[in-house]
Amino acid sequence: MKLLVLPPHRDVTCLPDAPEGWHVVDVARAFCQRVLAPETLARAVEAREGAPATPQTMRELLLLRAAMALLRRSGTDAHRPLRALGATLTALSGAPSGVRLRLDDLELEGGSTERTADVLRASAQPAPYDEELARVAERFSGAERVRLWLEKDQQVPAAVALAVACPATVPLEVAGPFANTHRAALATLPPFQRASFPEVAPLRWRVAPLEATGPEPLTWVPEGARPPEDRGAWAGHVSLGALLSADALLASGCRTAVVGFCSVEEGGVLGSDGTRAPLETLISALERLRSAGVRVVTEWWVGAPGVDEAAHERTFTLLGQRPLFDWVSGVRQFHWTRGRAGSELGGVPVHLLAMAEDRDLTRSHPFEAPGTVTHARLPELLGSLAGRLLQRAPLSPGRVAWASLHPPVRSTPGGERIRLDGDCALVQLPATLEAAPKPTWYAANLRTGGVLAMDARLVPLVSKWESPVPATEAFAALPESQRAKVEAALVGRAVLERVQG
Repeated sequence: MKLLVLPPHRDVTCLPDAPEGWHVVDVARAFCQRVLAPETLARAVEAREGAPATPQTMRELLLLRAAMALLRRSGTDAHRPLRALGATLTALSGAPSGVRLRLDDLELEGGSTERTADVLRASAQPAPYDEELARVAERFSGAERVRLWLEKDQQVPAAVALAVACPATVPLEVAGPFANTHRAALATLPPFQRASFPEVAPLRWRVAPLEATGPEPLTWVPEGARPPEDRGAWAGHVSLGALLSADALLASGCRTAVVGFCSVEEGGVLGSDGTRAPLETLISALERLRSAGVRVVTEWWVGAPGVDEAAHERTFTLLGQRPLFDWVSGVRQFHWTRGRAGSELGGVPVHLLAMAEDRDLTRSHPFEAPGTVTHARLPELLGSLAGRLLQRAPLSPGRVAWASLHPPVRSTPGGERIRLDGDCALVQLPATLEAAPKPTWYAANLRTGGVLAMDARLVPLVSKWESPVPATEAFAALPESQRAKVEAALVGRAVLERVQG
């Protein structure tokens, strides 16, 4: 049997069609399904309760208990399991793990996934997915051939560990988009030196929620990939240029388009592909797509060449005044992707800087361009814009296909009823730290990342409000002089939300 192995860490809300003659072994998805299982979460909680109390173990315990609480909540919020998974991955990848996981990312405990030396070192350290790696390695000895499939750099540490476990008698291949781009550097890693690097057809991906056993019929088009040629129904990443050609996009079978933009102003829109278009042209294309039932989800690429802080501020203001898109799912840093053609973006000249010699797996080029936000300012700007967007509407729990296809459905704010925020969990931590001489209750919102210490007297009240209750009755047990203040504080910290009906 020929095994096509998908290492952690990738978008686990997609499944591939198996190429003819190959059996897909999705290690990444198996890992995420295991850690969300109730018994796994319970064991992880028990382990931290029995460990020496440190800020790290208490933070991990809070995240795990919050994830368990959200998974037990009623309702059909498509994002709730993803937020729970993100919190769980963070909690499980603390020290001594060599990798730190988020829903859509992996970072090394020391170094960068863009350096083969760092990746090699991390692959030999413990990782949360070691159980899955060991399980699939047991199947290698009976395999006719093993092919490791790499979509992105976050998978390389696990792929190296799998290559080490593959017997020398079994032919080993390393393939996929990331492997094609970085073949020369990957081939220098000792575990890959005996491997071949075949250029094979891209996999066809289909969207599948974690709890499903099989995928939906909808094809998912990853960033940089092409839509299916058979014109079947698909969703995924498109350029602004393609979005403006609305009729052609509809004819191709698109159902949801995910588009990157850098700025939106009265004078026009700048796409992450460098396309500039008059605002009215964009609006016309969006109306055409919307009338045909196509949803347009956008990502704001912050820090693009020639887009200064004032332009980002104007974009934020205009998006609030004229909500053009169906959903602005989040912000990400603009990168000049390795291999990108041209030397300008939207008419702004771009000077590519030399890449660091030791970053042999680099994904993008550093660049300079006039009128661009400085690299030092970018983290603060990204955080500020994300926080302000979050006040308008929920952002995606991560850059995963399932979230893009199922934007959050939020009740109309400002109503006369009140309830526990859909992404908030009430969590009690034990009395083990000097700062907490007795058990302490916290409200942890996995959408905002906020954590608030709760008065234990409020917990029995708030915990009952998963369904809306009249705001006038919610705090009737409190002195009248305190009701408005307490309500405003809990709504402001996203512990409670006011809704209609």
